[in-house]
Amino acid sequence: MAHAQQQILDAVKAVLSAGGTVASSRVFLDRVDPLQATELPAVLIEEDGGEQAEQFTVHGIDKRSLSVSVHCVLANTSTAAADARAFGLAVEKLLAASSAIAALCSQGWRMTQSRMVINGDGDRLLASRAQSWVFDYLVQATAPDVLI
Repeated sequence: MAHAQQQILDAVKAVLSAGGTVASSRVFLDRVDPLQATELPAVLIEEDGGEQAEQFTVHGIDKRSLSVSVHCVLANTSTAAADARAFGLAVEKLLAASSAIAALCSQGWRMTQSRMVINGDGDRLLASRAQSWVFDYLVQATAPDVLI
């Protein structure tokens, strides 16, 4: 079985791929290549700060928190900021209501920050709504691939 981190990231990708946002199925996890104009709009998912762990019980159960960035990316236009906010809202609603994520994250999950980002260069300017999420869960310290 995959590490708990990977299970959560895969669930986030699955929820957003099936969610019917303007990105459709253009949802990428751990992507390193720059997005091309033909791939927009898109959602980029990546770890953001990694995983924090603390002992939860004396019986070897850890509470862990995984920080994840979700970027709702559009081509930059005169309405890009408003469009990115609407795109971000759709993503936020999907993640907040996900039963698949609830099944993995027994200690909850929440968005901690949302901000507008304009980047790119030349004729490839991108507008993005960047969301920071934290997913909290329990694992046995000796079995970090089994979510409790």
